[in-house]
Amino acid sequence: MARILIIGGGIMGSAIAYHLACAGAAADVVVVEPDPTYEFAATPRAVGGIRLQHAIRENVLMSLYGDTVYADFAAHVTGGKVSFDPQFRRLGYLFLVEGAAAVAALEENAQMQAACGVEVEVLGAAELRRRYPEFAFPHVDAGALTPADGQIDPNAALMGYRRAAEGRGIAYLRDRVVGLELRGNRVVSASLGSGGTLPVEIVVNAANCWAAEISAMIGMRIPIEPMRRQQFHFTAQQELQPFPCIRHLHGLAVRRHAGVYLSGFTRFNEAGGFNWALEHEVFESFLWPQLAELSPAFEAIRPRGGWVGHYDMNRLDGNPLIDWYDRVPNFLLCAGFSGHGLQHAPAVGRGVAELILQGGFRSLDLSLFSWRRVVENRPIPDDGPTA
Repeated sequence: MARILIIGGGIMGSAIAYHLACAGAAADVVVVEPDPTYEFAATPRAVGGIRLQHAIRENVLMSLYGDTVYADFAAHVTGGKVSFDPQFRRLGYLFLVEGAAAVAALEENAQMQAACGVEVEVLGAAELRRRYPEFAFPHVDAGALTPADGQIDPNAALMGYRRAAEGRGIAYLRDRVVGLELRGNRVVSASLGSGGTLPVEIVVNAANCWAAEISAMIGMRIPIEPMRRQQFHFTAQQELQPFPCIRHLHGLAVRRHAGVYLSGFTRFNEAGGFNWALEHEVFESFLWPQLAELSPAFEAIRPRGGWVGHYDMNRLDGNPLIDWYDRVPNFLLCAGFSGHGLQHAPAVGRGVAELILQGGFRSLDLSLFSWRRVVENRPIPDDGPTA
């Protein structure tokens, strides 16, 4: 019997399992993960940014804790037989906006971030061009710079949490949950793709892009679906001086990574669902002209390809759902991170373990991300950087 069943062994499920093990509950936990290679999982296909710029205080605090963990991973995630180094590097993050309302929101968010302990500086367009003379910054009135923001190897972080959880006694089962049996208003067992049945007392849905399928098994409808994220990499004929990850409110993003430049694109009005097509014409006809306008150095570039990943997008407001389901009170949903999962996994793993074992959040109150806001159609206001 699995007293605690975690559905999904990605970065979120593994971080939850790890913290449960640290609290002494390893013998009670089983993680069901169908693909130990994580070929189609979100985390290994992520860029790996750990940014402190958010418009919601809880997201800032979660990122700060993630920063602490990833900056000294070996000291915070222990117990694995094999060590993994996420190679945390501080590159900085520069979020750009245009228009008086956007500038006002940027300044207000920066004040909140600074109050949380983030080093952040709001810069006008003239100052941006002075500091980064290789960039023209068109359609920009101001930018917020957080120089301590970092980048990690996403797969190393995932495998570090998984191996540490296993090293502390967590059992991972290579299988797929295909059904959940209810008795009254509680889940009592999980049906597995292999044909077996697993009796359970608590179920944690950490299935990421597949979370809606799992929730539907108990009649819970959630606004979470896969959203394609296209990532392109290229080289430039002219080498630029080091610069932070640049992100404009309208969506353009560019950063330096492993000897190439990365530019991503998410079409937020695109129909949800898995779509693995990399549209090279999107880069050539849409992103490249914007990059060339941003900096003359990007006028002569050589595309090198790219890849596709998916966010577990919460269509309500782009923020996670971390809560017990009121109609099935032993079913806990932890999904919908909309591109923030990697950076927030350390804090969420700790918080969900507290929710299960201690009956509530202790280290950081994450009750803002309650399931009730879906029922009440009450999205969290969020005018900060998107994923």
